[in-house]
Amino acid sequence: MIAYTWVLDLPRSSDMAGVRAIAESLGDSLAGSDGLLAGLVGVTEAGTEGEQHTALALLTVWANTSRMNAFIWGDAMASVEHHLARPSGRLWSVGSVQLDRTRVGSVTHVGLDISANRPYETLAEVVDAQQGSASRAMAGRSSALACRGLDPTTWERVSIDAWTGRPRDDDARVFRTVSAVAPERP
Repeated sequence: MIAYTWVLDLPRSSDMAGVRAIAESLGDSLAGSDGLLAGLVGVTEAGTEGEQHTALALLTVWANTSRMNAFIWGDAMASVEHHLARPSGRLWSVGSVQLDRTRVGSVTHVGLDISANRPYETLAEVVDAQQGSASRAMAGRSSALACRGLDPTTWERVSIDAWTGRPRDDDARVFRTVSAVAPERP
């Protein structure tokens, strides 16, 4: 599995109705994408929920790269580029993913946390830690998705989470959910 993420920071003066419309369109495209395990689209708006920045985020987990590439090269991403900007995406090798499809429709917030490489750990230790982290995250009553991965070029770690309420104390960058999909068959 592979995760593809991006965050597009926008001017504070952005037309949020337009940004949400683009986010909804991304969500609709994700819902019809073959090979998608989970797709999350979120926004932050400066001045709401204590946010300092306005942003649009895409957080996805795919069964394989060919299906992911079809989405990236498709109309939804072209629309983001045309109306806002070309986002700089990140690819992550997934070490652990846990998903509760029964909660996906109730997701209100999504989180993205990127942390630095810890060179003193072996890859086996990293994967074990990621599996434990995903399991602990899913033990919470509000978790719908816990995905953990690595960037194989920098060894940075990623955590992608989806919750049915705003987390109280998470280090992740948190976005209000516009769309959350997890097709029955990736």
